[in-house]
Amino acid sequence: MFQQPVKQFKRMYDILTANNSLAINDDYVHWKQWDMKDLGREAAKLLLIDQTDYGTQHIFFDDNCNEDQNCIVDVRDIVTQEILPYKKMINRYIIKSEPFKAILEPDYFIK
Repeated sequence: MFQQPVKQFKRMYDILTANNSLAINDDYVHWKQWDMKDLGREAAKLLLIDQTDYGTQHIFFDDNCNEDQNCIVDVRDIVTQEILPYKKMINRYIIKSEPFKAILEPDYFIK
């Protein structure tokens, strides 16, 4: 069941190894069309991490990563398949962003 995410993780890791960075854009239209917000983590954006890999820093910026069932990001450990609780992922792997500020302030993501 976890085989496809492992393949995705491996492919992203290969890209990161070759290029040092990776950006992924979500499909908001699909999300909205299916009203996925009501499904909670079942329909959230999946972020796979290896908590034992100290050479890679995952940073996922999102404006909708609140501490409730509607958190749009599902952080899981690729090795243990553990779903990370909100307190463990926020401000470590997930950073809540403010889209308006990100547009207006050129150094927003640096700050």
